[in-house]
Amino acid sequence: MPGLDVGGGLALLAKSQLRYAARHPVGSVATLVGTALAVLAVTAVHLVSESVRAGLDAAGGGANWHTHVATRADLSESDYFDLRRLWRRGELPGVTAVFPVIDGYVQVSGRAKRLLGFDPLAGLQGVGDGAGLGVLGSSSRFLLQDVLAVEPSDAEAVRAAGGKVANLPVALEEVEGVGVLLADLPTAQRLLRREGELDAIWLQTANATSRLVEWADGLLPGIAAALPDAGNPKIDGFRVTSLTQANPTRRFADAIAFNLGILALLSLLMALFLAVQSSRANNVRRRLEHERLRAAGVSRAELRSTAAAEGLLIGSLGSGLGLAAGAALADALAAAGELRPAAVDAWVVAKALGCGALAAALAPLWTGWRVGGAQPSSRKWLPRVLGLAAALVLAACLAHAALWSAFVALLLICLLHVAYAVPALAGTARALARFVKSLTMRANLRSLPAPGSHDGSEPRLALAALSIAAAVAIGMGLMVESLRRDFDAMLDQVLWDGVYLRDETGGATGDLATIRGLPGVRDIRRYGEAPARLAHGPVTVRMADLDAAEASRYGYSGAPAGALLNETASRAYELGVGDIAQITLGGQRLSVPVAHVFRDYRAASPTLILPLAWQHRLPTDALAWEQMVVLTEPGAAAAVAATLRERHPDAEVRDHAEIRAAASAAFDRSFIVSTALTAVAVGVAVVGLYAALTALQANREREFRLLAAVGHSRVEIWRLALTRTLALGALAAIAAAPLGVLIAWVLCAFVNPLAFGWSINLRPVASAFWLPLLLCLAGALLAGVVPSYRSAFRSGSVG
Repeated sequence: MPGLDVGGGLALLAKSQLRYAARHPVGSVATLVGTALAVLAVTAVHLVSESVRAGLDAAGGGANWHTHVATRADLSESDYFDLRRLWRRGELPGVTAVFPVIDGYVQVSGRAKRLLGFDPLAGLQGVGDGAGLGVLGSSSRFLLQDVLAVEPSDAEAVRAAGGKVANLPVALEEVEGVGVLLADLPTAQRLLRREGELDAIWLQTANATSRLVEWADGLLPGIAAALPDAGNPKIDGFRVTSLTQANPTRRFADAIAFNLGILALLSLLMALFLAVQSSRANNVRRRLEHERLRAAGVSRAELRSTAAAEGLLIGSLGSGLGLAAGAALADALAAAGELRPAAVDAWVVAKALGCGALAAALAPLWTGWRVGGAQPSSRKWLPRVLGLAAALVLAACLAHAALWSAFVALLLICLLHVAYAVPALAGTARALARFVKSLTMRANLRSLPAPGSHDGSEPRLALAALSIAAAVAIGMGLMVESLRRDFDAMLDQVLWDGVYLRDETGGATGDLATIRGLPGVRDIRRYGEAPARLAHGPVTVRMADLDAAEASRYGYSGAPAGALLNETASRAYELGVGDIAQITLGGQRLSVPVAHVFRDYRAASPTLILPLAWQHRLPTDALAWEQMVVLTEPGAAAAVAATLRERHPDAEVRDHAEIRAAASAAFDRSFIVSTALTAVAVGVAVVGLYAALTALQANREREFRLLAAVGHSRVEIWRLALTRTLALGALAAIAAAPLGVLIAWVLCAFVNPLAFGWSINLRPVASAFWLPLLLCLAGALLAGVVPSYRSAFRSGSVG
């Protein structure tokens, strides 16, 4: 038969598509809603991730005007000049700025304030105008005077001290939001009494790899936490680390963002499954119509492109709805987490619209190869080979200690679950049908998805999506509950029975004798703190009287002769018990043996605790002694806390109960977003199952007509259809339980240690199972109520 002209073919296709959409709107509406929910998750994650990272960057002190940090064991100014000569000769490809840094504490009106010194002339043209940095770089005063860029409140304290810091007269530049004291390098060295010394050399790079990582981070916030540092410059004699490694708070923020991003991609995967399911059902229903169109001269390419265009239109509309809803959800989650909302930028819009529209448009192309022709026969051995290959790759990913490989392992686990576990479980249930006496139950079991079936009427993909969503909810719940129990045990171990006081003004330090004499006070423990660096990177050093009682708070028995290292530092710098930690602090270099590695869920940064006996090896003002614990008699903490608040109104005073409550509240806020996203993933899966069940019930009209003919009422037929829906939900729930445990194991044993430096003891808690499984069953029932009702009460075929 001669083919139609292009205009006639397109007109015929358009009429066919509109007629089908009017008669069967469920698939299109389900794809629209599923896409909107998926884009909602993607948008919310991106915006909340930016809020989390901005908040943690601010908490980390800001001053992130570089991309990499270069260090070595004995760093001095001569090392910097040697490095700068190499850079000027072009022997450091990709490096656009090099400038030296010194870091420490100085006393300002009795308070220990962090001082950061650098060379403003070293490379400001490529750095930008950070808080305080631009002031020093644009001012010529630092060439003639000792200038400090300070907060207005700190400026008042310096003026009150006669305009001197560390007995050195200084000029002031007041800058809002600087957070620390900023000075040029010579001034900072004089204030710290460390002439000629450096703590680090900051680098800024602009190579192809760093630009690619920056682009990838815009696409998936936090991905830098999972990528190997292939873009780090290689400099002989120096250890070069990226900012995400050198700044622990940024790495912590990136890890949180990446974890949330994976959950958002799960929702997108659910939406893709939904679109594929709808496309398959569409192909099955329209097979005869497609054959007629092919006979009329419409080509297969035209059929595929028309279906893709329809998906693109539906996906674009759903993406727009999801973008608006996601921005609103992000604002609500940021408020719940006490974060500043992030602005919607071009990255968010492009990613949301692109992901949603592409997911809806690719599904018809994926299944379009069947249109107008028979499905080619597949080789029976191919699925087994692919499954074996995926299992081998999974084992290799788990053996490879990297965050990206851990997430690839999670993806492979979910894909294997979809391809093999769910069909195998459904096949087992179908085989058990022969042992069931009830004819209706036997019919329901036999109608479960058959292994290897690709019939569009089978809800196999939607069922697998629902199972994965429930499994992720179980896995996240087990991980969170296990972490919560470890966290509570840590609080019980670490928190003294008493009152915690932090005073930056120094007033409480001079009032120790009076505090000791207060009624109900047993003892006082003071803690010093300072930024320092190990041979491998930065570390926060705390100093305490590590007697047996203090050391027991960190799980060590007795009084250690060496340092206590938290788990984050141990993993990041590959240091263990018996190793020697090379510390540079206050210009002094210490070699300290590691006596114990302890868990520290409170800190995302590497931390080392030094015994008080090492204090004499450090300068007197190297540490800030702003924290103390006032140990109290039983029942006296509240009264002592009230007295301390009255005596020291500028200090932060909290008793044991307040700290525990605040810590628990912060813990709960940390997982608000993940809980919301798992709910979104379940919602997308339920929508997909609804679309699949609608198609399935429509294809069972002959069966329902036969049942009506033998005397079954409409209510009985509805009950039969609902029973099958519950069977599908039970199948998804049964498949989800072991997958959830496996996901939790990967999260606890691989993802969290690699992302946060925390090890978590996985504990199977019943409460983590029943709610997701109940939602799985309820979602399946909800998805089947309307399709079952339509089949039983509104179909003309059922008399």
